Order: sequence, then C-alpha cells, then structure tokens
Amino acid sequence: MRSNRNSSPAERTLSWTTLLVLVLLCSQCIKAESSDDGSGLKVATCQFPVSGNVDENAKYVKDLIRKAAANKADIVHFSEAALSGYGGVDVPSFDNYDWDKLRRHTQEIMGLAKEHSIWVVLGSAHYLSADEKPTNCLYIISSEGEIIDRYDKSMCTGGDLRVYTPGNHLVTIDLKGIPCGFLICYDSCFPEMYNVYRHRGVKVMFHSFYNARHKGKTILDEIIPAEIRVRASDNLMWVVANNSSAKHSSWPTCIARPDGSLTALERGVPGILYRTFPDRKVTDEFRSWTHNNKTMVLPASEVYHNGTPSNHPRATDPHALP
Repeated sequence: MRSNRNSSPAERTLSWTTLLVLVLLCSQCIKAESSDDGSGLKVATCQFPVSGNVDENAKYVKDLIRKAAANKADIVHFSEAALSGYGGVDVPSFDNYDWDKLRRHTQEIMGLAKEHSIWVVLGSAHYLSADEKPTNCLYIISSEGEIIDRYDKSMCTGGDLRVYTPGNHLVTIDLKGIPCGFLICYDSCFPEMYNVYRHRGVKVMFHSFYNARHKGKTILDEIIPAEIRVRASDNLMWVVANNSSAKHSSWPTCIARPDGSLTALERGVPGILYRTFPDRKVTDEFRSWTHNNKTMVLPASEVYHNGTPSNHPRATDPHALP
C-alpha cells in the first residue's frame, strides 16, 4: 500500500426524489453487493446516529468494524466526525473537550483494525494545540493497526471555521491496486477538489459526510445526492459517500458509479453498504454510459482549501493520534 500526501495543494438509475430503497436494514442487517472470493477490494461504508457521546459513537464504530470484518470487507468507512461528534452541532465547543477519552477509543479502534486485519477510515477530530482549533479529519488506519495518514477537511463552511482549523493537503492510497482518495462533506461543493484527485488517478473516492440533526428537510436533501452523482460521472470515479443516520438525516449512505447511478441504504437506519471493486457490474449487468472523458485542466494557481491552515507539527504529522 502506498500513501501520498501533498502539502500544496450504482445498480439502476435513480431519481433522488423517487429513490427506490434497495436495502432494508436494521442495526443487525447488511447488504452484500458482490461475491466474497477475495479477488477485489471489498468496501464497507457505514451509517449510524453520530452524537456528542464519544462512548456511544465508539460502540457503534467497534460493532460495525466487527460486522464488516465478519463479512470479509477489506476496508470499513465511517462518516464525518463519527467518533468525536461534529463540532458546532454535537460538540458546541472543543473547549474542555475530553481528548484523552478520544485517544483511548482511537487506540482501541486501531487495535481492532489489527485484530481483524481490516483498514478503517475513521471520521474524527484532530487536536493541534491549546491555542489552535482542531482539524475535522479522517484517520486512515491500516490493517496493521497504524495511522498511516490523515485527511483534514480542507473546504470548511463558515460554521466549521468557528470550531475547526482547515487542512491543505490531499491523501491517496493504493489498496489492492486501486487508487483511493479521501474527502469530507463540504468538499463536494467544489469541483476542483475532485479534479485534482482525478489527475492523481483516483478511481474510488471515500467521501465522508455529516448532513443530519436538522429540524426537517433542507436543500441538502436535494443538492448533496445530486453533487455526489455529478462528481462521480464528471470524474469517472466511484464515490463512496456515507452520512450520519441521526434525524433529520438529509440523505442516506450511498455509492455512486461513474455513470452517475446510485445505490443507497435506508435513510435514518444504522447499517452497512458493501461494494467490491473493480465493479464488474458496470459491464456485465449494466451497460454503462460514462461522461466527461476529457479531463479538466489543473490550474497551477488553484487553492485547495479555505480559511487558514496550520503549520503546527501536529498538523503536518500524518501519523499522530488525536
């Protein structure tokens, strides 16, 4: 597996408003998309009701890791802030936050990854210093139980910037010969964030979201699933996009194919969606119509973050614990 860090920068076409629920889940159920012969990269992407209770979040994460491993997944993927809770919503402020508890649970999750020989993409928060806001991050934990890299959310919303420090680097890894990339939530609103990964050869994007705990329906119910499908089709990628299932969850965990079609879990119900790559169903079961075979130019002057990133050693160290 190769990690690269840069300091500079589904089965039937679905209309979202008439989304056919392809998977009915309870917290004990799963949906398998392909065979378990071990020849491909089997991805498990998860949803559960993320909250400000780190102990409760950790229990969900650990249980879902065990289920994914029992179903022979190679990598299990969690939503934005899955362990830590989402700053500004679940965690009003990181002042007096229990970082020691977060570290303990992170280390236990790392141990579980090693025990079950499974990669883990863990949404969390990364402590920088008493004088700086943490980053909103994805820890990429190897099947050996090590943090091999960390993606820090680069395109932060105005609300994010009140509680988080933005990142300014990309993360790619090769798993079973498949180049994978990592993004978080609001990054989807910026086509350049996908374009730069396309130039790096990424074929599977792990995109972690938190669009939940709203009072009711918002524009996110419509715009984010549309963005996920467009980013997949524009960049000829599979986009593995999960979300918190807490109510009101704007949309469910889903996987978009390079043709723009979508497979999804049931909204608001904890569960796991599986897919094995390479996705043979593109050619064997679904006559794919792909888009945008012309790669966009990569401007030399493009900036792949907003806000002010940190130069603190804990920001630049890709292996650090929370």
